[in-house]
Amino acid sequence: MRGREPVKLKPVRKNYIWGTEDWMLSKLHKGLEEVPLLIKIITAREALSVQVHPEDALAWKLERTRGKTEMWYVIDCEPGAHLYYGLKHRISVNEFQKRIRSQTFPEVCRKAAVKKGDVFFIPAGQIHAIGKGITVAEVQQSSDITYRIYDYNREDGNHQRRELHVDKALLAANFMPPLNGCHPMGPRVQKNGYSGTLLVQCPHFVVQLYEIEKYMEENVKREFCSLLILEGEGSLRSAYGSIELSRGDSIFLPKETGAFRITGRLQILLSEV
Repeated sequence: MRGREPVKLKPVRKNYIWGTEDWMLSKLHKGLEEVPLLIKIITAREALSVQVHPEDALAWKLERTRGKTEMWYVIDCEPGAHLYYGLKHRISVNEFQKRIRSQTFPEVCRKAAVKKGDVFFIPAGQIHAIGKGITVAEVQQSSDITYRIYDYNREDGNHQRRELHVDKALLAANFMPPLNGCHPMGPRVQKNGYSGTLLVQCPHFVVQLYEIEKYMEENVKREFCSLLILEGEGSLRSAYGSIELSRGDSIFLPKETGAFRITGRLQILLSEV
């Protein structure tokens, strides 16, 4: 992967019929073609499709790529916004197929009202959909595999109804309600100059929220870490020099960075593998 120095990455904008994705850390960034994480800011002007992603073994069998487990941190949302997060109750394969044919699948999805700061862990196999008027930071395995289950009868740019992936979704989906809520996995821990909250920890990534009041000192303990600046401004200093930080910045720190210090008033999403 990339060189030894911390670097500020330029977002890659992708436009869709429902809104935009800004790829903040991805295989599209030079030198990061093998990075195992994809970090996005998703802005949903309209609801995304109800969908599911396969786990690693199934994704390799069907697509010859890794699976997709992800998490969402709600950056902002319109009043009354909601998303779909798993199912209300267990359903059978027969009901799954019947509701797809009858266009009633959302009726069995768990509808969750959202507010700024909510956290959703979406393991592979869990059915989900981001709703209209929501902006999230998404941290996921670096995979493009999505199986659409329900899509509001939308058409693509060629006026063709967008494809559903019913057979593959049937293999990938977990038909049980979710085990997780919309809360961080760990408590908020106050330290000198900042606080930290473990949002999600799973075999594929660890994501923490840091709220810096004055300063924070840390080390790159794993292969790399990614900083996504959610609010505020300040600076990062390491043995390789200083980088100015402001809202919307994405910083990649390779393992060689070692110790670093962030000064300012900022809210930061820190992701590691």
